[in-house]
Amino acid sequence: MRWSKLKKQLEDFICPCLRGRVEFWVTNYRKAHDQMGMAYITVDGKEVINMCTIKKEIAVLNAEKELKNNNEDIFKQDDFKQNRIYELLRREGFPEKILSEVARNRSINDMVHKEVERQDIFAQYDFFEAVEKFLNSPIEESLESDNAIINVLALIDRRVGKRTLSTIKNSIKNKSKLVRYFYQLRCEAEEKVFWDNGGADIRNVRE
Repeated sequence: MRWSKLKKQLEDFICPCLRGRVEFWVTNYRKAHDQMGMAYITVDGKEVINMCTIKKEIAVLNAEKELKNNNEDIFKQDDFKQNRIYELLRREGFPEKILSEVARNRSINDMVHKEVERQDIFAQYDFFEAVEKFLNSPIEESLESDNAIINVLALIDRRVGKRTLSTIKNSIKNKSKLVRYFYQLRCEAEEKVFWDNGGADIRNVRE
């Protein structure tokens, strides 16, 4: 799907109190293949998160090196023989002597990717994958997702009301800094609308 159409779909889901304030942008590196670039989200024209593919790959590479150097004794080949990747490769007929090493490296890579993402470091391809899943999932599932990008998209969604914001207040405490930021942004925006219209205060749902 073209980015212009995807962007329109995302914008249509933004709640009224944040419409025009939250915007999505995508930039590709010159002469690079698809999803090699940056996706970023701005609030009031200021960049809040930059999902840069190169930045993430560098972070993953550095974290992978550190993990291997500091935990060499943990990652023994036999530890990966029950690994899902190991089993898939074995069924494909890969030689036994390389199965464990391949599975080991893949498992470490997966582990490192998750750790980097917990630090709110994402690539452009992470953004597109999250958007696709968000657009094809119930809003309740998106709110409960372990993916921070999906959480952000759900928190600014017009289908999420004040009651839901209040209900998820405690679970937000365990989310990443990025998710907590957008939760607070949404609550403050809703509160301003209420005050502007003589409504009730919802400060009780904020941290």
